[in-house]
Amino acid sequence: MPTIRHIALLVPAGGGYSRGVCRGVATYALERDDLLIFPYERAEFLKLPSWLKKGHIDGIVGFITTPDLGRQIKSLGVPIVDVQGEGNCPGSPVIDTDPATVARLAADFFTQAGFIHFAFCGYPGIFFSDRRSEAFGAILRARAQVPHIYQPPPKVSATINAQFMERRGLEYESELASWLAALPKPVAILACNDTRGQQIITACRDLGIDMPSEVCVIGVDNDDILCRLCRPTLTSIAPDTEGIGQLATDMLMRMLDGEAVEPRLYYQPPLRVVERQSTDITTAEHPIVVTASRFIRDRACHGISVEQVCELSGCSRSTLDNLFKKHLGRPVAGEVLRVRLNRGMRLLENTNLSVEEVGRECGFNSATYFCRFFKRETNTTPALYRARLARR
Repeated sequence: MPTIRHIALLVPAGGGYSRGVCRGVATYALERDDLLIFPYERAEFLKLPSWLKKGHIDGIVGFITTPDLGRQIKSLGVPIVDVQGEGNCPGSPVIDTDPATVARLAADFFTQAGFIHFAFCGYPGIFFSDRRSEAFGAILRARAQVPHIYQPPPKVSATINAQFMERRGLEYESELASWLAALPKPVAILACNDTRGQQIITACRDLGIDMPSEVCVIGVDNDDILCRLCRPTLTSIAPDTEGIGQLATDMLMRMLDGEAVEPRLYYQPPLRVVERQSTDITTAEHPIVVTASRFIRDRACHGISVEQVCELSGCSRSTLDNLFKKHLGRPVAGEVLRVRLNRGMRLLENTNLSVEEVGRECGFNSATYFCRFFKRETNTTPALYRARLARR
């Protein structure tokens, strides 16, 4: 009989991020017969639960939210892996979503869409926000761009609790609104997380700023419910939370087996940009490109041809292709295919439509043609793409 390890999972119940970490831990545990997981999923906790002090626990995977909580956990004398990411338990490994990859995904997306004005909006003083802000600024500066960075009024100070800071952010929407109003338009904004993205959308709606034509925003964490409740729905970068949960549990098991795991910060790359309505536009300086892009966005999935785009734009094929290549980096046909592919990926992710129905919604007359096109563009089939998303 193998030795059974008892692992406490101290992860708060709220939010898609923490739920994903829990799924990753559960997936890892299901593949082992020597592991028992004891979850503790209160929304917030600042001290150890009494049962943890009394029971037999071999190790901990958890959100270590404060230095005091870290000291309490260290006093138990068991190995710990911190999946909150801040590093409040010195001497233990810490895992966080890689800010450099988050920044690169957002910058690439915005650049390919044709934006020339960029901004970052977060909660200065909160670790994940500061990491993402620094990474986003570094990437854009390397590309000869300088992003606008939101700085709150002096009365807003950092707190030890990120959730509390998010709630406090609602108190200062007038300052956020003033910042948004002053930004050059159109502008592409990376929000530090989905909550901040929601607050940006709310402020834009109150100001009468059109989204996404004037302000385009991407959040981080891909909290599906929160993103869908936004109007417009919020595009977000999906972290590999299940990967974080599996990595953390594997680290902990190796530590329990006597292996040395370096007590440092480990970064897990995010998965992808999940597109929704808050980025559903292609922006460029040239008015003909803007007009043609809107035609494509509105009609690509209804069978519009390149020739029809050219006719509606009042340009020859060669002229419009040259303009698109200059401002967007791809010809007109490439933009039509991009819009149709994004629509197909979104439907596969967010609906229960059959592959044939998804193909029709994207403007394809047959499922075979749609599958061939999808495989050519993504190197996988629609069915396998949907199955992979379901596992996450």
